[in-house]
Amino acid sequence: MIPFPIRYSDAVLPDASGSWPLPHPYDLVATTRTLRTGPHDPTSRIASDGLWRTTHTPEGPVTVRVHVQSDALHADAWGPGAAFALTDLPRWLGLDEPVWAFAPHPVVDDLARHHRGLRGTDTRDPFDALVLTVLMQLVTWQHGAMTWRRLCRTFGERAPGPADLYLPPTPAAIRAAGTWRLESIGIGGKQARTLMEVARVPHVVRRVTDMPTTDAMELLQKIKGVGPWTAATVLGDRLGRPDPIPLGDFHLPNTIAWALAGEARANDARMVALLTPFEGQAYRVIRLVLAAGIGAPKFGPRRRGLRRTA
Repeated sequence: MIPFPIRYSDAVLPDASGSWPLPHPYDLVATTRTLRTGPHDPTSRIASDGLWRTTHTPEGPVTVRVHVQSDALHADAWGPGAAFALTDLPRWLGLDEPVWAFAPHPVVDDLARHHRGLRGTDTRDPFDALVLTVLMQLVTWQHGAMTWRRLCRTFGERAPGPADLYLPPTPAAIRAAGTWRLESIGIGGKQARTLMEVARVPHVVRRVTDMPTTDAMELLQKIKGVGPWTAATVLGDRLGRPDPIPLGDFHLPNTIAWALAGEARANDARMVALLTPFEGQAYRVIRLVLAAGIGAPKFGPRRRGLRRTA
């Protein structure tokens, strides 16, 4: 567990620090929610003194802490990748992204007003995003979060800095683990095989960082076990793309239909039709709906949180 708050000593003074003007409006907690996989995520946590997150950079591993003070966002970073991470920080916190604007729609207009501080997050790291999203395939969110914790604690390394956090596992660590060891911590066989495919081609995965969304979707789905839901979720949640639509989600079509049209049940085709007026910003509309906590009414027993496809 992270101490609350962490008190720095000479041994853990940050390797780099920085500050940025805070855009208005801006909601740090809501914006970074997609970067945290529950309260026990070993790679990212909200503490009393800010948001903590670990990651790999081209210059090495890093732990970053960000917090809002007055009209500025402050960051400290530990590890070989400290300076590099702070250079990228405005992008993965959406600091330079303007307030979202949409085609007129009574529901979306209202959601946009109430969540004006929400921004997109671009971590520039599709590999970690893909690993996490694969773990969410065909399982409940709770099970996916549990296997993410186990994966990072078993095959990731301790993160630099004063917080008791872990780094996500590297491609080499996943390849070395093999499917049997991945399955031994609760990861399903299909997911384990997909993780091995992803870990074999990290150079291909990283190419999507600067690709147009359509091309990135196509490239990701060339990896065996990665389908449209996985590809769209990676691009929308972690790479800041405003436009992909995750197809194959068990609940999402119902949620969007209920929010935008008052329809309790829908399929992917209906969801796409309802999002068509927001061409180029469909994922932002989805983010707004989920941020508002909107859910379609339940009619009888349902499987909770399952993803139907990859």
